Amino acid sequence: GDTVIVQLGDILDRGDHEIQILHLFLRLKEQAKLRGGDVFLLNGNHESLNICGDFRYVTSGGFLESARVAGLPPEMAGRFQAQLKARVALFAPGGPIAQELANSYVALQINDTVFAHGGIMPHHVDYGLGRLNDEMSGWMRGEEGARSPIVAMGSPDSVLWCREYSREQWNTQVDRGRSCALLTKVLSELGANQMVVGHTPQERGCNAECDGKIWRIDVGMSSGVCNAAAQ
Repeated sequence: GDTVIVQLGDILDRGDHEIQILHLFLRLKEQAKLRGGDVFLLNGNHESLNICGDFRYVTSGGFLESARVAGLPPEMAGRFQAQLKARVALFAPGGPIAQELANSYVALQINDTVFAHGGIMPHHVDYGLGRLNDEMSGWMRGEEGARSPIVAMGSPDSVLWCREYSREQWNTQVDRGRSCALLTKVLSELGANQMVVGHTPQERGCNAECDGKIWRIDVGMSSGVCNAAAQ
């Protein structure tokens, strides 16, 4: 029906079938739109790592999948150097997978709920969420002169790497108060009531903090992370 699904990123670097999972979501989106719903994908830090050519978390099966998707013949698909070149061709800015990921978001607001892989800080709001999405997409598409926005992926407090709101245990109540105050400021400026984030696996399962203003839903269910049960 009119259900809307939001996927919060890090499809990549989670096992041997990453591209298949991406294609699954794209098929689900087509099916959902026919029924009045939708599927929205966000980019996580692992999507940006791969487009930067950082493949340190890719499994051997993931490299092999890249070679097969790139159409390498069987006698070449098993060679690592050929797999690596195929991966670069697919994921580098302007490559076919990078162009597909360019359709995903860095930050997304639906009604009164804001979604981000890591978290949105006040300086991200000042920069502009639409600007962030546009610049990230332009870089992934390989547009001339386009560069990845630092506020999206270039530092620990960027949207894709932020853990400000994701700590299951704050060191002190002062730290908790600071984080919740930052969150309240962001939500107020965006006209939203809550934020949903991933990125940081939660050992106690999906949970909320700051009086329900932040929802942390990454439970590490992938076998490439914690192999935790789905929730």
